[in-house]
Amino acid sequence: MRVLVTGGTGIIGSLTGRKLAERGHAVRLFDVAPDPAAAARAGAVDVVRGDVLSFADVGAALEGVDAVVHLAYSLGEASNRSPYSASRLNVEGTATVLEAARLFGVQRVVLASSIAVYGPDDAYAPEELPLCEDAATRLAPGMPLYGAGKLYLEQLARIYRTTHGLLTAGLRPSPVYGPGGVRGVSGWLNGIVEKAVAGDRVTVDRGDARINLVHVEDVAEQFARLVELDAAAFPDRWFFNTGGDATTMRGFAALLQEIVPEARVEVVANGERDVAGLASQVCGGALAELIGYERRYDLEAGLRAHVDALRRRTQPRPIP
Repeated sequence: MRVLVTGGTGIIGSLTGRKLAERGHAVRLFDVAPDPAAAARAGAVDVVRGDVLSFADVGAALEGVDAVVHLAYSLGEASNRSPYSASRLNVEGTATVLEAARLFGVQRVVLASSIAVYGPDDAYAPEELPLCEDAATRLAPGMPLYGAGKLYLEQLARIYRTTHGLLTAGLRPSPVYGPGGVRGVSGWLNGIVEKAVAGDRVTVDRGDARINLVHVEDVAEQFARLVELDAAAFPDRWFFNTGGDATTMRGFAALLQEIVPEARVEVVANGERDVAGLASQVCGGALAELIGYERRYDLEAGLRAHVDALRRRTQPRPIP
């Protein structure tokens, strides 16, 4: 299969591309500003510079492509600071990818929605938790534009599926952590872990806030499996929670301190209940059953893998 990954040198895109390439698929990473290091980590892939807001760029990149993984978005709280550009990228960019895919005969588009389509835990009755895919979509109050854009994305995907016969599906990821994060919650968490590994003093804010976290390796595997899943296997539902591990930021900091004993980690809190209004109790069972994959990384294993990856990158290379 020939696969195009938009936002292809981001934290999820590069790893999804690598997984698909290792399975024998021909992968093309498409990014407005390709990150050479991320592209190198992706392995045997092509890298194309282009903008999802340009129909010409997207059309050229789609030549010969069978499937698209669409990951080019403005993230989370950053959308509040730049509402015009974020809305164009998240809504118009998605529409451009879907329309170009329809016109160029692409068979499948897999998209990233978000658990930002839900509200915080306390917006639901106790019996509604953890949130499954049929929970009411109330939008994370700290990410209203981002969450609304994801809801619109899901409706766009539904219309292209029901009206134009384009196979569309996607994930609602929990906040993603792991090496390589530079933006959004992923960048925030990666910055905390990087400072701890480097021996710098680390301040973890929003200490009492609850959050649901999923490791990037698991999310990339979930995306790759949706690309490969037989079309007949999809049920009536087409967007699925990734699932993840619930913790507080204080708990995250304590686990990091345990894994990196030499780190100097300080936690501050100001009564926050959540991170940007995101839910912390989310169910990923429907996706696991569909694709036959249980997440490999609980929070401890994922954070240890994150720390190990950063340590390997900072080790000096032996002199030949």
